[in-house]
Amino acid sequence: MSLDYIVAGLGNPDGKYEQSPHNVGFVVVEKARSLSRGPRFSLSANAAISRCRWRNASFLLLKPMTYMNLSGKAVAWWMLKENLPLERLVVCYDDLDLPFGSIKLKPSGGAGGHHGIESIIAELGGESFPRIRVGIGDPTIEKPEKIDYLLNPLPAESIQVLNEAASRAAEALLEAVSAGFTVAMNRFNRRNAQVRDQLP
Repeated sequence: MSLDYIVAGLGNPDGKYEQSPHNVGFVVVEKARSLSRGPRFSLSANAAISRCRWRNASFLLLKPMTYMNLSGKAVAWWMLKENLPLERLVVCYDDLDLPFGSIKLKPSGGAGGHHGIESIIAELGGESFPRIRVGIGDPTIEKPEKIDYLLNPLPAESIQVLNEAASRAAEALLEAVSAGFTVAMNRFNRRNAQVRDQLP
């Protein structure tokens, strides 16, 4: 099956990170697999993968098993194997600069201090890949505390909000691979602005 897209959700594979904000990229692709009724994830070449279809699109969901800071190793291997250009990679990940529970689609850009994105840019040699960012920003967290915040489990009420955001991000992802990233960006960024206004 030829692929239209590779979709990478970023996170850390160790179970202790499952409920941490830094792992929301994993949650997004897991929800996308469920929505598209794709096969269960299986391990291959430093990644957990699931080959899925949605409407007219075929895509590979990918969770790097290399830990966040080396995410680019697994992503680059699969991009080379499938011979896809940068524009056919979509990366889903957490963003401290966005309000908690919001999502934002972006067609390209820099790393913004995110080590997983830094690794992907370094390995692929370019920044021109689309992203779906899930907001995990918390203005009460001081800079020295940010690493602990990223890697430790969230309280139950915060997990619920983040799971709802991941569900919206998964819907946006399926729209992006089937209708095009620009269509999904216009629809979900506008919708997200309405949701963000309702957040506490």
